[in-house]
Amino acid sequence: MPNSSYLCTADRDSLYPSTTVEGFAPATDVVACDASCVPLLWLALFRPADLSTQTILIEADPDAVYAEFDEETGDFVEVPGDEEDEIVEAVAPLVAKDRALAQLDAALPMLNRLFASEGPLDDHAAMLRRAVEDAPGGFVTIELDEIEGLWEEHAFQPALRSALASMEAVVDPESERANLIEIAQLRARRPFPPAHLLLGEHAAADDDYWNLTRLLGTSFSAAVPWEPKV
Repeated sequence: MPNSSYLCTADRDSLYPSTTVEGFAPATDVVACDASCVPLLWLALFRPADLSTQTILIEADPDAVYAEFDEETGDFVEVPGDEEDEIVEAVAPLVAKDRALAQLDAALPMLNRLFASEGPLDDHAAMLRRAVEDAPGGFVTIELDEIEGLWEEHAFQPALRSALASMEAVVDPESERANLIEIAQLRARRPFPPAHLLLGEHAAADDDYWNLTRLLGTSFSAAVPWEPKV
């Protein structure tokens, strides 16, 4: 899934565990994912002090084939994978699971005040807590380089740091709320959908389905409490 974020757990404290942790299993270690954003309640798991920087080796895969946009033809064309390894400096949140869950709980009063017009998020946070608790590994992180790539250069990291700071203390409610809405891509100014929206039998508005995903993400492979089990 291109241009996506991934909430992951891992056995050790390493960023981008899908690349850096041997034995990482996407079927169980990716808690949830989402496209074109970082869901609001994922951010509540972390604080600015949890942002880590790590040098990561991306091994070349010359057999891989990627799609690249051709500006002359207006079509996507296949291009071969890289022939040389790449070393990148990654910045992303990373924290022990028990601390992440405690921080999620602590952020709820602040989020409920910022989004008072949309409604409380306690039930949604409880579902995310269950999903993180059920995932293996003692550390929690977000793989978000694909989202950072959607923003203007050097714009995403300051916005991310500000968003995590909002979970501790809000200084400018209007601007901090707007920043959280931008990162999570929420359709605000409407009541948040109930956390059990997808577990019922009644149809809902498209905006409600959209906002539930922007609050919690969606299943990657492992089951999540807010979606029906397949």
